[in-house]
Amino acid sequence: MEDFLAAGEGHRDLPVWRGAVWDAGLSGDDTALTAFLERWYLRHPHVPVVVTDDSPSTARALAVLRGKAADLAERSDSDGITNAVIHVLRQASETADAHAREGQRKMLVIGAHPDDVEIGVGGTIHRRAEAGWDVTVLTLSHGACGGDPDRRRQEAEEAARIMGAHLVMENLPDGAIVDNSGTIQTIERTVHRIQPDVVLVHSERDTHQDHRAVHRATLVAARRVPRVACYQSPSATVSYRPNRFVELRDRDVKSKLDAIDAHRSQAASRWYLEEELLRSTARYWGRFCQSRYAEPLEVIRDATHLGYFPEDHVV
Repeated sequence: MEDFLAAGEGHRDLPVWRGAVWDAGLSGDDTALTAFLERWYLRHPHVPVVVTDDSPSTARALAVLRGKAADLAERSDSDGITNAVIHVLRQASETADAHAREGQRKMLVIGAHPDDVEIGVGGTIHRRAEAGWDVTVLTLSHGACGGDPDRRRQEAEEAARIMGAHLVMENLPDGAIVDNSGTIQTIERTVHRIQPDVVLVHSERDTHQDHRAVHRATLVAARRVPRVACYQSPSATVSYRPNRFVELRDRDVKSKLDAIDAHRSQAASRWYLEEELLRSTARYWGRFCQSRYAEPLEVIRDATHLGYFPEDHVV
Protein backbone atom coordinates (compact mmCIF):
# COMPACT_ATOMS: atom_id res chain seq x y z
CA MET A 1 0.00 0.00 0.00
CA GLU A 2 2.81 2.41 0.89
CA ASP A 3 4.55 1.64 -2.42
CA PHE A 4 1.32 2.39 -4.29
CA LEU A 5 0.82 5.66 -2.40
CA ALA A 6 4.36 6.72 -3.28
CA ALA A 7 4.22 5.50 -6.88
CA GLY A 8 3.10 8.78 -8.38
CA GLU A 9 5.48 11.09 -6.54
CA GLY A 10 7.83 11.38 -9.50
CA HIS A 11 5.03 11.66 -12.03
CA ARG A 12 2.36 13.84 -10.41
CA ASP A 13 2.95 16.74 -12.82
CA LEU A 14 3.14 14.66 -16.01
CA PRO A 15 0.13 14.54 -18.35
CA VAL A 16 0.35 10.73 -18.53
CA TRP A 17 -0.15 10.34 -14.76
CA ARG A 18 -3.90 10.92 -14.78
CA GLY A 19 -5.47 7.91 -13.09
CA ALA A 20 -4.88 4.80 -10.98
CA VAL A 21 -6.62 1.47 -10.32
CA TRP A 22 -6.76 -0.07 -6.82
CA ASP A 23 -8.05 -3.49 -5.73
CA ALA A 24 -10.29 -3.02 -2.68
CA GLY A 25 -9.27 -6.45 -1.37
CA LEU A 26 -5.81 -5.10 -0.55
CA SER A 27 -7.17 -2.41 1.77
CA GLY A 28 -8.82 -4.49 4.50
CA ASP A 29 -12.33 -3.49 5.58
CA ASP A 30 -14.44 -0.60 4.29
CA THR A 31 -13.11 1.85 6.86
CA ALA A 32 -9.54 1.04 5.83
CA LEU A 33 -10.48 1.52 2.17
CA THR A 34 -11.90 4.99 2.83
CA ALA A 35 -8.80 5.88 4.89
CA PHE A 36 -6.54 4.67 2.07
CA LEU A 37 -8.37 6.78 -0.50
CA GLU A 38 -8.15 9.83 1.77
CA ARG A 39 -4.39 9.32 2.09
CA TRP A 40 -4.08 8.90 -1.67
CA TYR A 41 -5.82 12.19 -2.41
CA LEU A 42 -3.70 14.00 0.18
CA ARG A 43 -0.62 12.97 -1.80
CA HIS A 44 -2.13 13.06 -5.30
CA PRO A 45 -5.16 15.41 -5.18
CA HIS A 46 -5.60 15.51 -8.96
CA VAL A 47 -5.11 11.80 -9.74
CA PRO A 48 -8.47 9.92 -9.71
CA VAL A 49 -8.71 6.30 -8.55
CA VAL A 50 -10.91 3.52 -9.95
CA VAL A 51 -11.55 0.90 -7.24
CA THR A 52 -12.09 -2.76 -8.20
CA ASP A 53 -13.71 -5.43 -6.04
CA ASP A 54 -14.51 -9.14 -6.47
CA SER A 55 -18.15 -8.60 -5.51
CA PRO A 56 -19.00 -4.94 -4.87
CA SER A 57 -21.46 -4.49 -2.01
CA THR A 58 -23.50 -1.49 -0.95
CA ALA A 59 -21.19 -0.99 2.04
CA ARG A 60 -18.16 -1.07 -0.24
CA ALA A 61 -19.79 1.38 -2.63
CA LEU A 62 -20.41 3.75 0.30
CA ALA A 63 -16.76 3.41 1.36
CA VAL A 64 -15.68 4.26 -2.18
CA LEU A 65 -18.07 7.22 -2.20
CA ARG A 66 -16.80 8.51 1.13
CA GLY A 67 -13.24 8.23 -0.12
CA LYS A 68 -14.21 10.17 -3.28
CA ALA A 69 -12.92 7.55 -5.70
CA ALA A 70 -13.76 8.15 -9.35
CA ASP A 71 -15.52 4.82 -9.94
CA LEU A 72 -16.13 1.26 -8.67
CA ALA A 73 -15.99 -1.82 -10.94
CA GLU A 74 -16.20 -5.58 -10.50
CA ARG A 75 -12.71 -7.09 -10.75
CA SER A 76 -13.78 -9.95 -13.00
CA ASP A 77 -15.42 -7.55 -15.44
CA SER A 78 -12.40 -6.51 -17.49
CA ASP A 79 -14.56 -4.58 -19.94
CA GLY A 80 -16.20 -2.67 -17.09
CA ILE A 81 -12.81 -1.78 -15.61
CA THR A 82 -11.50 -0.70 -18.99
CA ASN A 83 -14.55 1.46 -19.64
CA ALA A 84 -14.30 3.04 -16.17
CA VAL A 85 -10.62 3.83 -16.64
CA ILE A 86 -11.19 5.24 -20.13
CA HIS A 87 -13.99 7.45 -18.82
CA VAL A 88 -11.87 8.76 -15.94
CA LEU A 89 -8.83 9.38 -18.14
CA ARG A 90 -10.93 11.12 -20.77
CA GLN A 91 -12.40 13.45 -18.14
CA ALA A 92 -8.93 14.17 -16.72
CA SER A 93 -7.56 14.78 -20.21
CA GLU A 94 -10.38 17.16 -21.10
CA THR A 95 -9.88 19.08 -17.85
CA ALA A 96 -6.11 19.30 -18.39
CA ASP A 97 -6.57 20.42 -21.99
CA ALA A 98 -9.09 23.07 -20.96
CA HIS A 99 -6.68 24.41 -18.38
CA ALA A 100 -3.86 24.43 -20.93
CA ARG A 101 -6.03 26.41 -23.38
CA GLU A 102 -7.42 28.89 -20.87
CA GLY A 103 -4.49 29.10 -18.48
CA GLN A 104 -5.28 27.59 -15.09
CA ARG A 105 -6.03 30.24 -12.49
CA LYS A 106 -4.06 30.07 -9.27
CA MET A 107 -5.17 31.28 -5.88
CA LEU A 108 -3.08 31.49 -2.71
CA VAL A 109 -4.97 31.78 0.60
CA ILE A 110 -2.84 32.77 3.59
CA GLY A 111 -3.66 32.32 7.27
CA ALA A 112 -1.76 32.73 10.51
CA HIS A 113 -3.12 29.55 12.12
CA PRO A 114 -4.73 26.23 11.18
CA ASP A 115 -8.49 26.76 10.54
CA ASP A 116 -8.17 30.52 9.79
CA VAL A 117 -8.74 30.21 6.05
CA GLU A 118 -11.47 27.60 6.43
CA ILE A 119 -13.49 29.96 8.64
CA GLY A 120 -12.86 32.97 6.42
CA VAL A 121 -13.16 31.60 2.88
CA GLY A 122 -13.60 27.83 3.03
CA GLY A 123 -16.57 28.01 0.68
CA THR A 124 -14.72 30.21 -1.83
CA ILE A 125 -11.75 27.83 -1.82
CA HIS A 126 -14.04 24.89 -2.59
CA ARG A 127 -15.91 26.75 -5.32
CA ARG A 128 -12.74 27.85 -7.09
CA ALA A 129 -11.08 24.44 -6.75
CA GLU A 130 -14.15 22.74 -8.18
CA ALA A 131 -14.08 25.20 -11.09
CA GLY A 132 -10.55 24.10 -11.97
CA TRP A 133 -8.47 26.64 -10.07
CA ASP A 134 -5.19 25.53 -8.52
CA VAL A 135 -5.70 26.60 -4.89
CA THR A 136 -2.97 26.58 -2.25
CA VAL A 137 -3.47 27.23 1.46
CA LEU A 138 -0.43 28.69 3.22
CA THR A 139 -0.65 28.38 7.01
CA LEU A 140 2.17 30.20 8.78
CA SER A 141 2.11 28.44 12.16
CA HIS A 142 1.19 25.05 13.57
CA GLY A 143 -1.20 26.67 16.06
CA ALA A 144 0.72 25.43 19.13
CA CYS A 145 -1.14 27.83 21.43
CA GLY A 146 -4.39 26.08 20.54
CA GLY A 147 -3.31 22.46 20.94
CA ASP A 148 -0.86 19.75 19.90
CA PRO A 149 1.03 21.00 16.78
CA ASP A 150 1.24 17.56 15.16
CA ARG A 151 -2.47 16.97 15.55
CA ARG A 152 -3.28 20.43 14.25
CA ARG A 153 -1.14 19.77 11.17
CA GLN A 154 -3.02 16.55 10.49
CA GLU A 155 -6.33 18.39 10.87
CA ALA A 156 -5.14 21.10 8.47
CA GLU A 157 -4.16 18.48 5.88
CA GLU A 158 -7.57 16.86 6.09
CA ALA A 159 -9.33 20.23 5.81
CA ALA A 160 -7.31 21.19 2.72
CA ARG A 161 -8.19 17.88 1.07
CA ILE A 162 -11.90 18.44 1.77
CA MET A 163 -11.78 21.87 0.14
CA GLY A 164 -9.72 20.65 -2.83
CA ALA A 165 -6.61 22.69 -2.00
CA HIS A 166 -2.91 22.03 -1.50
CA LEU A 167 -1.47 22.78 1.94
CA VAL A 168 1.83 24.50 2.69
CA MET A 169 2.56 24.81 6.40
CA GLU A 170 5.31 26.93 7.92
CA ASN A 171 6.33 26.98 11.58
CA LEU A 172 6.36 30.60 12.72
CA PRO A 173 5.70 31.12 16.47
CA ASP A 174 1.99 31.05 17.25
CA GLY A 175 1.03 34.21 19.12
CA ALA A 176 4.28 35.99 18.22
CA ILE A 177 4.23 36.38 14.43
CA VAL A 178 5.70 39.70 13.37
CA ASP A 179 5.73 41.53 10.04
CA ASN A 180 9.52 41.55 9.65
CA SER A 181 11.73 40.47 6.77
CA GLY A 182 11.73 36.85 7.96
CA THR A 183 7.94 36.59 7.75
CA ILE A 184 7.91 38.38 4.40
CA GLN A 185 10.54 36.00 2.99
CA THR A 186 8.61 33.00 4.30
CA ILE A 187 5.51 34.12 2.40
CA GLU A 188 7.54 35.14 -0.66
CA ARG A 189 8.87 31.59 -1.08
CA THR A 190 5.38 30.28 -1.73
CA VAL A 191 4.32 33.32 -3.79
CA HIS A 192 7.33 32.93 -6.08
CA ARG A 193 6.83 29.19 -6.45
CA ILE A 194 3.10 29.34 -7.17
CA GLN A 195 2.84 32.66 -9.05
CA PRO A 196 -0.79 33.18 -7.99
CA ASP A 197 -3.33 35.32 -9.84
CA VAL A 198 -5.16 36.01 -6.58
CA VAL A 199 -4.05 36.21 -2.95
CA LEU A 200 -6.51 36.18 -0.03
CA VAL A 201 -5.34 37.02 3.49
CA HIS A 202 -6.45 38.37 6.88
CA SER A 203 -7.67 41.95 7.10
CA GLU A 204 -5.74 44.71 8.86
CA ARG A 205 -9.03 45.42 10.68
CA ASP A 206 -8.56 42.59 13.17
CA THR A 207 -7.95 42.41 16.92
CA HIS A 208 -5.54 39.44 16.66
CA GLN A 209 -1.92 40.56 16.48
CA ASP A 210 -0.85 37.54 14.37
CA HIS A 211 -3.57 38.28 11.81
CA ARG A 212 -2.49 41.91 11.44
CA ALA A 213 1.17 40.94 11.12
CA VAL A 214 0.39 38.35 8.43
CA HIS A 215 -1.73 40.91 6.58
CA ARG A 216 1.08 43.49 6.50
CA ALA A 217 3.77 40.96 5.56
CA THR A 218 1.58 39.57 2.78
CA LEU A 219 1.04 42.99 1.18
CA VAL A 220 4.82 43.20 0.73
CA ALA A 221 5.35 39.58 -0.30
CA ALA A 222 2.45 39.73 -2.80
CA ARG A 223 3.23 43.18 -4.18
CA ARG A 224 3.35 41.86 -7.77
CA VAL A 225 0.19 39.75 -7.53
CA PRO A 226 -2.60 41.37 -9.58
CA ARG A 227 -5.45 40.70 -7.14
CA VAL A 228 -5.26 40.86 -3.35
CA ALA A 229 -8.26 40.76 -1.01
CA CYS A 230 -8.93 40.21 2.69
CA TYR A 231 -11.34 37.78 4.29
CA GLN A 232 -13.22 38.15 7.57
CA SER A 233 -12.00 36.36 10.70
CA PRO A 234 -14.03 35.92 13.91
CA SER A 235 -11.66 38.49 15.45
CA ALA A 236 -12.32 41.11 12.72
CA THR A 237 -13.51 44.46 14.05
CA VAL A 238 -16.64 46.40 13.08
CA SER A 239 -14.46 48.48 10.76
CA TYR A 240 -14.07 45.50 8.41
CA ARG A 241 -15.66 46.82 5.19
CA PRO A 242 -16.18 44.21 2.46
CA ASN A 243 -16.69 45.39 -1.11
CA ARG A 244 -16.84 42.04 -2.91
CA PHE A 245 -19.03 39.02 -2.19
CA VAL A 246 -18.48 35.48 -3.44
CA GLU A 247 -21.71 33.58 -3.99
CA LEU A 248 -21.69 30.11 -2.44
CA ARG A 249 -23.70 27.06 -3.41
CA ASP A 250 -25.03 24.58 -0.87
CA ARG A 251 -22.16 22.20 -1.61
CA ASP A 252 -19.61 24.99 -1.06
CA VAL A 253 -21.09 25.68 2.37
CA LYS A 254 -21.07 21.96 3.17
CA SER A 255 -17.40 21.71 2.18
CA LYS A 256 -16.62 24.72 4.38
CA LEU A 257 -18.41 23.16 7.36
CA ASP A 258 -16.77 19.77 6.77
CA ALA A 259 -13.34 21.42 6.55
CA ILE A 260 -13.93 23.30 9.79
CA ASP A 261 -15.21 20.10 11.41
CA ALA A 262 -11.89 18.48 10.48
CA HIS A 263 -10.29 20.72 13.14
CA ARG A 264 -11.76 18.54 15.86
CA SER A 265 -9.31 19.64 18.55
CA GLN A 266 -10.76 23.17 18.35
CA ALA A 267 -14.49 22.45 18.07
CA ALA A 268 -15.28 22.11 21.78
CA SER A 269 -13.53 25.31 22.88
CA ARG A 270 -14.31 27.71 20.02
CA TRP A 271 -17.83 29.18 20.09
CA TYR A 272 -17.34 30.71 16.64
CA LEU A 273 -17.06 27.23 15.08
CA GLU A 274 -20.71 26.40 15.76
CA GLU A 275 -22.50 25.40 12.56
CA GLU A 276 -25.54 27.57 13.24
CA LEU A 277 -23.38 30.70 13.53
CA LEU A 278 -21.34 29.85 10.42
CA ARG A 279 -24.47 29.26 8.34
CA SER A 280 -26.24 32.37 9.57
CA THR A 281 -23.16 34.49 8.83
CA ALA A 282 -23.03 33.16 5.27
CA ARG A 283 -26.77 33.82 4.94
CA TYR A 284 -26.29 37.40 6.12
CA TRP A 285 -23.58 38.16 3.56
CA GLY A 286 -25.66 36.50 0.84
CA ARG A 287 -28.12 39.37 0.90
CA PHE A 288 -25.47 41.67 -0.56
CA CYS A 289 -25.18 39.63 -3.76
CA GLN A 290 -28.74 38.33 -3.91
CA SER A 291 -27.79 34.75 -3.14
CA ARG A 292 -28.58 32.34 -0.33
CA TYR A 293 -24.99 32.22 0.93
CA ALA A 294 -21.86 34.30 0.39
CA GLU A 295 -18.45 35.12 1.83
CA PRO A 296 -17.22 38.74 2.05
CA LEU A 297 -13.91 40.17 0.84
CA GLU A 298 -12.16 43.52 1.17
CA VAL A 299 -10.45 44.10 -2.18
CA ILE A 300 -7.06 45.72 -1.60
CA ARG A 301 -5.83 45.65 -5.18
CA ASP A 302 -7.33 44.69 -8.52
CA ALA A 303 -4.81 45.28 -11.30
CA THR A 304 -6.07 42.72 -13.81
CA HIS A 305 -7.15 43.63 -17.30
CA LEU A 306 -10.89 43.83 -17.89
CA GLY A 307 -12.15 40.41 -18.94
CA TYR A 308 -9.09 38.55 -17.64
CA PHE A 309 -11.30 36.52 -15.33
CA PRO A 310 -14.51 34.96 -16.66
CA GLU A 311 -17.49 36.36 -14.76
CA ASP A 312 -18.17 33.12 -12.92
CA HIS A 313 -14.55 32.98 -11.74
CA VAL A 314 -14.34 36.49 -10.32
CA VAL A 315 -12.97 36.54 -6.80
